[in-house]
Amino acid sequence: MLLMTRLQGSLWFGIDKALYLSACVVLAAFPALMFVKPSLSNTCFGLLLGWSAIALASSGRAGVAEYGAILRRYWPFMLAMAGLPLAVLIQQLATGAETLHVPYLYLRFALFIPLVIGMVRLGRPGMQSIQWGFMVCALVSALWLHEVAAAGRPSHVGFSNVIPFGNLALLTGMLAVISIGWNRPGEYLQAGLKLVAGFAGLYASYMSGTRGGWLAIPVLALIALAASRRLKRWHKAAVLAGLLGLMVLGWYSSAMVQQRTAAVVSELSQSVQHVTSDTSIGVRLQLWRASLELIQAHPWTGVGPEHFEAALQTFAARHVITPLAATMPHSHNELLHAAATLGIPGLLAILALYLVPAAFFLRHLRGTDRGTRVASAMGLALCSGFMVFGLTEVMFATTLVNAFYSLVMAFCFAYVVARQSKMSAPMAP
Repeated sequence: MLLMTRLQGSLWFGIDKALYLSACVVLAAFPALMFVKPSLSNTCFGLLLGWSAIALASSGRAGVAEYGAILRRYWPFMLAMAGLPLAVLIQQLATGAETLHVPYLYLRFALFIPLVIGMVRLGRPGMQSIQWGFMVCALVSALWLHEVAAAGRPSHVGFSNVIPFGNLALLTGMLAVISIGWNRPGEYLQAGLKLVAGFAGLYASYMSGTRGGWLAIPVLALIALAASRRLKRWHKAAVLAGLLGLMVLGWYSSAMVQQRTAAVVSELSQSVQHVTSDTSIGVRLQLWRASLELIQAHPWTGVGPEHFEAALQTFAARHVITPLAATMPHSHNELLHAAATLGIPGLLAILALYLVPAAFFLRHLRGTDRGTRVASAMGLALCSGFMVFGLTEVMFATTLVNAFYSLVMAFCFAYVVARQSKMSAPMAP
């Protein structure tokens, strides 16, 4: 059965063109405003949910039936995106909580499900508007970090911690580069701007000094190259060699990079020799050890997200970790933090957030349709990037980052599903 025939076909009968165009602008505005004005970006997320509700209501019974078919056919994907809020409910039920409540921090992942229908109704041209938001985000982030990092590595950029800021700037830059695959032959200006955005994302990651983010650069580059059918193998090899050369050159020419990489060895040595544990690496090692102890003590329920900091204080009182480590809000590792706070269900939920979408997009990355390959590469870059970022940071600790993951995932998924159904995008009347 061809999915979304009615969902796409009835667009212009129930929804005004101005509303459709507004939704396209809002979709592009979300990543563009993500760091500049988080409140507006959050508003964009809410408006897109409203668009999804209007889209579903205007599609009638036939459209609702088609949406139900999407849910049934792709239920593993839906379950994976709803896994973290479900893990929160399981934890509350298992510990006998008086009231069941899923904080908005976790609920945003489940909102992927209604967002999908809004993305489907935007159609192919509408969904592609997000590429300009990626480009603006990377460019603005690079300029902003260039300014604030002039006096040294900052702890925050605006409202955001520098680590997720640098990570997402890198990711949006690479997503902009991947979107070059949507360009028509001869659109050199657009392709050039997207390449500039890609370099801006690399520069923002460099200026942030986020070593965990640097680990993701070759992974994201490989995914971007895998999506391209225009480049021959030797072209791709040359790009990889150039990127490697650029990274080596950056290491040799940048005192900051040398200092940040040398600090890893130094801090590890200090921690092992018990000189001091209150370094960036030392604190992480303490948090990981404490998290493992919490998992061992509470394997199925964890201590609960609201009790994690109190548990760290208990460890500090027992001299298991230092007072500095006890002030940290999370484990600095996505998997360990989920398992420590939500138990094994939380661990499985995070793995599902990474691996189920990765398997879906990897399967479609080998397809013959160019548009599908581009969207699949974006989706794979999203979950792979977060997977690498999560090795040394808890990215899912803020509602804005969670909204970014949920919304971009909904866009990538809807684009692939729409193309797989062999339906053309709705065009303006």
